[in-house]
Formats: sequence, structure tokens, C-alpha cells
Amino acid sequence: MNLSRRKRPMPRATLAAWVAGIAVLTPAATTAQAQKFPDRPLRIITGFLPGGVSDTIARVLGEQLSTALGERVVIDGRPGAGGMVSMEIAAKATPDGHTIYLAQPVVSIAAAIDKYPWDPIKAFAPVGMIGVSMTLLGANPSFPANNPKEFLAYARANPGKINYGSSGFGGPNHIAAELLQVMARFQMNHVPYKGAGATVPAVIGGEVPVGVMPLLAGIPHLKAGRIKAIGVTGAKRTTAAPEIPAFNEVVPGFHYQSWFGFVLPAGAARPVVMRLNGELNKILTNPETREKLSSQGVDTETSTPEQLGTVMAEDVVALRKLIKATGLKLN
Repeated sequence: MNLSRRKRPMPRATLAAWVAGIAVLTPAATTAQAQKFPDRPLRIITGFLPGGVSDTIARVLGEQLSTALGERVVIDGRPGAGGMVSMEIAAKATPDGHTIYLAQPVVSIAAAIDKYPWDPIKAFAPVGMIGVSMTLLGANPSFPANNPKEFLAYARANPGKINYGSSGFGGPNHIAAELLQVMARFQMNHVPYKGAGATVPAVIGGEVPVGVMPLLAGIPHLKAGRIKAIGVTGAKRTTAAPEIPAFNEVVPGFHYQSWFGFVLPAGAARPVVMRLNGELNKILTNPETREKLSSQGVDTETSTPEQLGTVMAEDVVALRKLIKATGLKLN
């Protein structure tokens, strides 16, 4: 449900000027803004359709944030262009704290490929981390390898002969697979699909022998025996499925995870940022909330706004290094 009608996108030049100019809000204006916050319903903008990880996170947190702030919270899904449509909409929203963006790697990907004449990192004021979600490398049950060690041995013995599916160019799953190939020194062939909803059936049906997919998308099929788990891409095993080994166990230093965090449009008052950060951290330390998000493949984390800002900036640096090393095309 949307709070307002969809408007025509702001021209890029106008948006660039807006991002640059928003920082000149006066201290008096931001103080008054903070004192009244919140004074009407809030919305959380997400970049993907209902039913996915982003939508689930937004609904779980939105319900509790509504209780904490005493205002209704509306989930505003704006899918398109791998999440970049939602990012642009959020960036040009009024920075009064009533529009929250559920940020994830799409922000750092946009910054790394210099897609816009404005800086997607500087366009937002970080509020706090929510957590991380790993990518699963799953395989058709007939695939000869069963764990990261066996997979790497097979891949190295068959260079360029393994086709792997992902949910499309430039997404976290694609990036995770390409980074693994660089660090573990082997080569596969990328077959992009239009989302995990297409990748998983392709693996089940043997159209591709392996696929990289969100852990959440793979878990039901693992339980049913339709696919098997090779490994996850996190720095360690995930609490959602601790029996699945991490590739980091055989490729030291390798990890790539999708991060999730709340951000506001640049120019938001510091007291508003800190109010939301405090409420978010309280929600994330609630055992029931942690369990709900863990069941969706999300390992929760709390942070300061500055720590989330560091995660975002470091992700841009890592992506630029990967692009330089591989010539990877993310758009």
C-alpha cells in the first residue's frame, strides 16, 4: 500500500542538485523537525515484491516500529531495475524521518558502477544495521559434489564446463559467485535468470547443475530433497541452517553477504536518526524478532549509524576491486 501516488521520476540533474542542496538545512529547521517527530504515519520503502526477504523484514520491523513510535507504518514496495527504482524514490523523499528506506547492496552496487551523476552513498543518512543474509550455492541432487571442498576440486578439474544460474546480472548472488571464482581460482559460466523464482526451478529441473540463490529461497527445496546444499557464502555458517558449511572454511577470506539496514534521505536531523536507531536496536534485540528474521535466513545485527555507513562504504570499495579484477559487468 502506498501513502501517495506514484510520481514521475525526478530528472537526474535535478536529483543531483537536490542531493547536494539538502545538506544546507538550517540547525533551527532540523531541531524543529526532530521535536515534532513523528507526527504522522511513516512508510518503509522496499525495492522488491511482497513475499520476499525485503518485504518480510520490512513488515516484521514495521509492525514493532509502529508500536514503539505510536504511528502507523506503511510498507511501500517499489520494484524495478533490481531495486534501483526504489532507491531513487527514497533518495528524493523529504528528509524528515517519515520515509525510511530498507537499504541493501543495490545502493553500493549503484555507487560502484557510477550509474548516476549523484552519489548513492551520500544520498542517504544511515540509521542502523538490520542484519545479513547469505547466498546459497545449491545443486541438482545428481551433481557429483556435496560440499565446498568437493565442489572446488570438481570445478578446478572441469574449467569452464559448469553452468551456474543466478537471479540476474549485478545482483548479490551473481557477485558472490564471481568473487568466489576469483578467490578460489576456478571458472564457471553464468546463466542469468529473472529472479530466484526462476533460478531454483532451473536447478531442480537440471537446466543448470548449480545455482546461487538467496538462502531463504533454497531452504524449502533443501528440506524436500529437490536440491542439495553445497555451501553458503558467509564468513561463517548461518544460524538459519548451521549444518550447511561455509565456503570460507576452505577458501580463507572469502565471504559475500547481502546486508540490510535502515537509512533516511540525506539531510535528516541527527536527533531523528538517533531516535530511529535506538528503537531499531531495541527491536532487533527482542528474541522473538530475532527468531522471525532468522527463519527467513537473516542473521540480525545491531549498530550505530556510523557503523552502517562503514559497511556501505566498504562494500563499494570491495565491488570496485572485483570489477577491476574481473571486468565484471553489473549493468
